[in-house]
Amino acid sequence: MLPLGSYLYLSGGVDYRLAALEKIQPKGELLDFEYYLGGVAISSRSLKNKTVLIHINEGSHDSKYLQRFYDQFKQSANIEFLQIVSDSLVQEEEGFNKVYSPTANAIMEAYSGKDIILVDTAMQVRSYYDLNDSTVNELVRDISVILPLKKKSSIKMKDR
Repeated sequence: MLPLGSYLYLSGGVDYRLAALEKIQPKGELLDFEYYLGGVAISSRSLKNKTVLIHINEGSHDSKYLQRFYDQFKQSANIEFLQIVSDSLVQEEEGFNKVYSPTANAIMEAYSGKDIILVDTAMQVRSYYDLNDSTVNELVRDISVILPLKKKSSIKMKDR
């Protein structure tokens, strides 16, 4: 009975993951961008192979949502948080970078009305989210689904 139970449990997890991936199909490639922050170049090319959470900040938002995402995923080396801030704003959110560049403005225009953009490791936009109570859990779940799985270290034999 235990092997059947294990199979059903694992099968349910696989089905859940496949259904979640189906829901967040790629919607197109993120616009190319490049800017300098503290003398370091950050571009869409430098973020490739990382999951990127972009916050389009066109006005004030409740930072508790942003802090929740940051706190939950800050230990992961495979996720980057990027905040694109409207020129009219001067607020900073801890843990987020501020982007000021012509290409950042193009991203703001292209995704106007969206608060959060979820981008996968191939720079494909997976989904858009508003910052509100009903979408926060959905976004956390979707981030978890597209984050690359940890690579397991292989066992190495010592030469004798």
